[in-house]
Amino acid sequence: MKRLYAGIATLILLVGAFILPSVASAASAPNTASPQNVAAANWSQWSQVPGNGATYSALTTTNYAGTLYVFARGTDNKIYVNSYNVRTGNWSLWSEVPGNGRTYSALATTNYGNSLYLFARGTDNKIYVNSFNSSSGNWSLWSVVPGNGVTYSRLAATNYAGKLYLFARGTDNKIYVNRFNNDNGKWSLWSVVPGNGVTYSALGTTSFDNQLYLFARGTDNKIYVNRFNNDNGKWSLWSEVPGHGLTYVGLAATNYGDNLYLFSRGTDNKIYVNVLHD
Repeated sequence: MKRLYAGIATLILLVGAFILPSVASAASAPNTASPQNVAAANWSQWSQVPGNGATYSALTTTNYAGTLYVFARGTDNKIYVNSYNVRTGNWSLWSEVPGNGRTYSALATTNYGNSLYLFARGTDNKIYVNSFNSSSGNWSLWSVVPGNGVTYSRLAATNYAGKLYLFARGTDNKIYVNRFNNDNGKWSLWSVVPGNGVTYSALGTTSFDNQLYLFARGTDNKIYVNRFNNDNGKWSLWSEVPGHGLTYVGLAATNYGDNLYLFSRGTDNKIYVNVLHD
């Protein structure tokens, strides 16, 4: 299989007072819509996450088994977790994710089946996974994702149509996918996402309206989308996201309510959003 690019790491992260990631210069086109103002009264305003954590990379988070989990690469390149219980209103404070992982990149996480899955690029640039089951309270510890993938970038993962989808940028800058099926416990192994897409940045993904959406920055710095429909087993192939947006970094996507939200850093370093309505 073709090697996947993504960075150096037997899996790293660290704790300390958190540094909010600065919005990078996603080259926003002149007619890219500015973000809508949100009433200040609806936000809590910024406050430090308890535990005195510090990091040099972007964070990743997910809601699992009634608890909010936040993961970070520490300044010692170890991988840390902090969880928030809305019922008690308490944070667990930062602790190292079991397994002695190290990484130089941001992490990716998603829920699948009855477990939380955490992915990281190792110091050897291989792709690793660690899963947590709330029923047992145990982590699986770090293991290589099957398929001999290698990457220099952050990974992207999501749960769609009964399978876990993991995406990575390869060392040839092509875009690869690996699927995990909980029913048989097997990975599909790495294959190129149809459409001949090429990127220099991390990917963004989410499921929405019964389809899987994959977003990437093109080599022309435009923002592209490729959709997978499980009903017919086909990809839409790559097309530009409407709005003439440009970026120099990876993207972030999620679904909320009846909409899909795509976030990007503009060339002016401001933060932009593009919303797809159902």
